[in-house]
Amino acid sequence: MILASLLMAVAIAVPKPGQKLPYIEHGYILGSTDSGATNVVVQGKSFPVYRTGAWAAYVDLKEGENTVTVSCDWEGHHSETSQTFHVAAKPKPRPDAAAVGAERVYTKLDYAADEARPHPRDKAPGDITVVLDPGHGGPVDLGCISPHGWCEKEANLLLAKAVEEELGRLGYKVVMTREEDKALPLYERPKTIYTAKADAFISIHHNAPAADRDAGNIRYAAVYSWNPIGEAMAKAISKRMGEARSMHANFAVTRNPEVPSCLVEADFITHPEGEETAWDKESRSRMAAAIAEGFADWHKGR
Repeated sequence: MILASLLMAVAIAVPKPGQKLPYIEHGYILGSTDSGATNVVVQGKSFPVYRTGAWAAYVDLKEGENTVTVSCDWEGHHSETSQTFHVAAKPKPRPDAAAVGAERVYTKLDYAADEARPHPRDKAPGDITVVLDPGHGGPVDLGCISPHGWCEKEANLLLAKAVEEELGRLGYKVVMTREEDKALPLYERPKTIYTAKADAFISIHHNAPAADRDAGNIRYAAVYSWNPIGEAMAKAISKRMGEARSMHANFAVTRNPEVPSCLVEADFITHPEGEETAWDKESRSRMAAAIAEGFADWHKGR
């Protein structure tokens, strides 16, 4: 048992063994330790360990194969583990490089009407149906990964179920795109609006930074929308969420000109504190209440 404890003392959650990353010169490495260590050493640099054992490192990377070694010391013991992954070669400059950065043009959902429905402020809560969409799901679409190796798809479902409970408490009807861990085609998710004859659509997610960012220093909440009707709902929800940002995004689940739709990024589970908050029942309940109350504010035209 002592040997097993030593072997499990430090672990790397991200990147996964053999994972292929795009060309980046710096990137984040996430992991956890159950050893009681206060810091880990990654490529000769020391990084703090959060109270849950989670840690986030930001290190230099190179083209091709990278082997990152993580070590920690505690109570006279030493533990070490390594992970090997691949970074793509630096892309060669393209003649049409100026056009590469041009914004991509997206069209609306094929099954959505062109005109927005009237705002449902005159409806009673019991006559309003909200579609909640726990993002990702199934054996392949895991979403982002936390330092302890927990999957975003799990955090999304837990939060969505908590929001469902809060909306129900306020009198609203709720339809979930998924009630369990199963895969759903992306464009089938907003389609539930029409099968359920719903009045609004909210997709629930948790965030991760780009591979070349410092995950230990990035943490915020945001609500994304695509058009004015979605933005109005997104702003009402983000206001209740405190410091959350209301932002524009061409996501498949927000691109609906007929029915107000938005996507909530509740937290960054790649950040040690964000990971802890996402799996803490009380914190999750507070977030769920904020989302539900923000929706109610939008419904009532506040």
